[in-house]
Amino acid sequence: MKNVKLENKDGMDLLTLIRTKQLKASEVKEHFVGVIKEKNFELNAVVHPMFNAGINKGPFEGLPFLIKDLNAVKGEPLSSGSKLMDGYIAEIDDINVRRFKQAGLTIIGKTNTPEFGFTPATESGYLGAARNPWNVDFSPGGSSGGAAAAVASGMIPFAHANDGGGSIRIPASCCGVFGLKPTRGRTPLAMNFNSFSVNHAVTRSVRDSAALLDLLKGPQKTDSFSTPIDKESFLEEVGNEPGILKIGYMSDFGSLMEIDPEVQKVTEATAKLCESLGHQVEIAYPDFDLHSFMDAFVTVWVVGGALAVKEAARLNQKELKESNMERLLFTLLEKGSNITALEYEEARQVLHTESVKIHKFFDSYDVLLHPVNSKPPLPLGHYSGEEKSVEEILAVSAEYAHLTPIANVTGQPAMSVPLYWGEHNLPMGSHFMGRFGDEATLFRLASQLEKAQPWWSKYEQLND
Repeated sequence: MKNVKLENKDGMDLLTLIRTKQLKASEVKEHFVGVIKEKNFELNAVVHPMFNAGINKGPFEGLPFLIKDLNAVKGEPLSSGSKLMDGYIAEIDDINVRRFKQAGLTIIGKTNTPEFGFTPATESGYLGAARNPWNVDFSPGGSSGGAAAAVASGMIPFAHANDGGGSIRIPASCCGVFGLKPTRGRTPLAMNFNSFSVNHAVTRSVRDSAALLDLLKGPQKTDSFSTPIDKESFLEEVGNEPGILKIGYMSDFGSLMEIDPEVQKVTEATAKLCESLGHQVEIAYPDFDLHSFMDAFVTVWVVGGALAVKEAARLNQKELKESNMERLLFTLLEKGSNITALEYEEARQVLHTESVKIHKFFDSYDVLLHPVNSKPPLPLGHYSGEEKSVEEILAVSAEYAHLTPIANVTGQPAMSVPLYWGEHNLPMGSHFMGRFGDEATLFRLASQLEKAQPWWSKYEQLND
């Protein structure tokens, strides 16, 4: 196996090599530790190395893995990208981390995140900015930017990520990897935050994503609600024909928002690709109030964020003061603390009303296609939380990532598929949203697109 470049293998290929005894799990681990050491100085994707971790036993045979630094790994630092958490060592594994370990994944590090994961870029003052491996002057997106940069660059075959408003799909789009946000309740719900956030992964191949969701799916006992557990394997759906799907698409959103022409071209090209595969594709817009929806989302998101920050301060026994956090976080805490219970519940009701309209759209369509972001990946510096208030960050985010939160609120599965690269050799994903609980259709469609327009050759440019 000396002449085999392991960065050009996905996780399932590596697993086969280990199971057939062509490679030892320890050899695979040490190889990717070496890649991280070589590439991380430039990308700042891995912020806490765990290179001495022992090989875990389980179905995934010790494959190396990275955890986003918003989730606790017992005995390791948990910074959440914030000075507020400086010095904190996690006492227990997060439920998602525990499931990854039980599956046999060997955690060799934690990935970069903006402060508490609150921005669609990964540029905290505490951890420093993560960089896009396709062009280091640009952002890898966020909040799972470190994970996406690590996977795209070949530091790791796949990595943990989570998504409370687009944080899997935005960096997947920016870094040219595959990112699926599962149905709400498919995986254990995040504690001390709203129910918008879900855990899963970013991967290079569609089948890796499906395999990881198989091992992670299922609620924890304390979840207030969950999606029924499927007996079928999502991995078994990969490669199955999706049938003729009715796909509605929008390359813009009427006059309500401005979409970069290059992004519109990507969406239109993806629509034509789907049509060439035999699907029924037409322009279609969900009939709902986007502005009311986003105003209500921000209210609930800010309150959930403020509660998460307060809990973090309690855990680390730190005072909630401006010197302990970036301006963004401090103003978010102030804003969230001033929202009344009545305002919060009114926002929840608005989201419910508008979500019903979105779900109704899927009575007529199998899938909705639209841009992940309104613009290509942005240059570094747009989302520095050290200088901007929550109002300023929200304004910038509204211009850049205003469609991804829809699936978080409705709970529907959604994915970014890496089909196109544009100016500066920067990728732009195509966003597909499916019916509630129907990840299977998305995996079948994604694997069909992966076969029709493969993206693996692009990674070889980064692995040379």
